[in-house]
Amino acid sequence: MRLASGRLVLLMLGLCVCLWLVTRYGSRTDHYEISMRSHGYVSGSNTAKLGIRCVGAGPHEVEDLFCMERPRHLPDFKNPCWYTKEEGKLRLKCIPYYHILGVCKSGTTDLAYRIRAHEDVLGCNNCLGKKESFYWCRRRYGYEFSMKERIPCNFSCFQHMFADAAQKIEQTTTETGYHNMITGDATPSDFSDFRGWPKIPQNAGLEKPAVLTPHLMRHVYTDPKFILIFRNPTDRLYSDYMMMGGRSAEDFDKTVRKDIQTEETCMKNHTVEQCLYSLDIARTLRTRIFLGFYSVYMREWLKVFPREQFLILRTEDHDEDPKAQLRKVYNYLKLNYTEDWLTSIANMPHMRVSSKSISEGPMLEKTRVLLDNFYSRYKQDLANLLQDKRFLWLT
Repeated sequence: MRLASGRLVLLMLGLCVCLWLVTRYGSRTDHYEISMRSHGYVSGSNTAKLGIRCVGAGPHEVEDLFCMERPRHLPDFKNPCWYTKEEGKLRLKCIPYYHILGVCKSGTTDLAYRIRAHEDVLGCNNCLGKKESFYWCRRRYGYEFSMKERIPCNFSCFQHMFADAAQKIEQTTTETGYHNMITGDATPSDFSDFRGWPKIPQNAGLEKPAVLTPHLMRHVYTDPKFILIFRNPTDRLYSDYMMMGGRSAEDFDKTVRKDIQTEETCMKNHTVEQCLYSLDIARTLRTRIFLGFYSVYMREWLKVFPREQFLILRTEDHDEDPKAQLRKVYNYLKLNYTEDWLTSIANMPHMRVSSKSISEGPMLEKTRVLLDNFYSRYKQDLANLLQDKRFLWLT
């Protein structure tokens, strides 16, 4: 009798769990399917390759991209584009062909400027500097650039940022009828800003994220072009600090010491990832010291995308020989060019040089030693990950 009673209890518990799952996921998915159809999408894709299923957005969560069927990109377009029906008409929708993922204060603006100088490359409308959409890292979660709350930008909103480019792409063809123009997004925060992860439906109730930006982008893109430009993290932080309103090298030293203590205290009780992806921790810092942990973020991307999807450069090489770096970029993006034209683009004035850090002078040597030691483990990890000792920044 006791055995039978125990089985009955287990059966009842199982039924309760099933009912909870139906309530938690089934009803949300049904509701979300109606919402997605109203935006011209077809629901039902479960992204088998990633093993991530559509669950639909619950309270305080954002649009579930996994409830959207992956767009079928048109073969006669170089840029990822597709047609969808809106108001009874077929309209071309396009998303970026390439993404300059990061990192901040490493020359991303200058690189984006030189790429957009090519006649076949288009910018985006309603983007910061015609290059930064902030969709993947902030706007889809309802955050402004400064992380203040705003209305979330859904995937339709993201597509609209490239509406002007889509129109131009559709109108422009080669002699063979191929649409060869492209557009791109250069939001350097996309690489490392995962602070919106608690709002992703698949992460509901988790202590650490199961789904991050790379997983979301993998669902949308079939053959993405990712460009990264890394800078010595110590130099990057000083330049970033001055751009964000820093006062002096002495003040930078005092601020860095406090921020290092905050990060190290957090990491004693939590994983590195939990500390770096925390919005609460970031709000206590006076510098963006967390951006220098390149290898931590790089590993997240490489869990989802193969190494060959990334063109990885160094700021120092870009400054020393911009023509050689630009050749790598143009070849990677499959853009046609002549050597004379490449020379003219490489000789353009450098964009967004931090004049304040120059006027305030170099950082204090003791600060440099402190930061070099703080980042050393992660520089070594990055060099090992990329199998390239240049990312040790020894010289």
